[in-house]
Amino acid sequence: MNPMHANKRGCGRRATRAERGSQLLEFSLALPILLLLAMGILDFGATFALKAKLTNAAREGARIVVSTPLTNLNCSSSVPCPIQAAVNDVKDYLNNAGVDASCLDANSATSTADLSWTFTCENGASIEINRGLLLTTGSLTVPSTRVVLTWPVKWKLAGFLPAASFPGTVNAIVTMANLTGSS
Repeated sequence: MNPMHANKRGCGRRATRAERGSQLLEFSLALPILLLLAMGILDFGATFALKAKLTNAAREGARIVVSTPLTNLNCSSSVPCPIQAAVNDVKDYLNNAGVDASCLDANSATSTADLSWTFTCENGASIEINRGLLLTTGSLTVPSTRVVLTWPVKWKLAGFLPAASFPGTVNAIVTMANLTGSS
């Protein structure tokens, strides 16, 4: 008998019925945890990607507002043209990135204050543009613009973990110094 094949029978031993049952039990206990973990990774990844898209869109809108004076009199709305252009640019950026922003209407601000405009949707999404922000660093005060995008998030994981508290919105805040003064 060849010594290489002498122990072959012991190595290829089949699992007994009890061992197979315990493996099935262990798998059935671990599977829900693994599925929740995978779903959580997908949810947080999608939310992180949404945050990046919102930040880039807010940055694009802020660039328009800080580089354009608000004194353009060619607009027929109470919202200045550069603000309308910024909202439309944010809307276009988000739509191109796969985020439905069709509810944003650049011609009708839901609230206005001194150099500040807010545009909201029924789903909780909003964009706030504040052109009158003054940032102070030491003795230097810089007229600036802040664009805040708030967007609703639907967590798939929340349906499986009802006791957990998940944030309902994601915010992106961009602040830039005005290049054309405060008006």
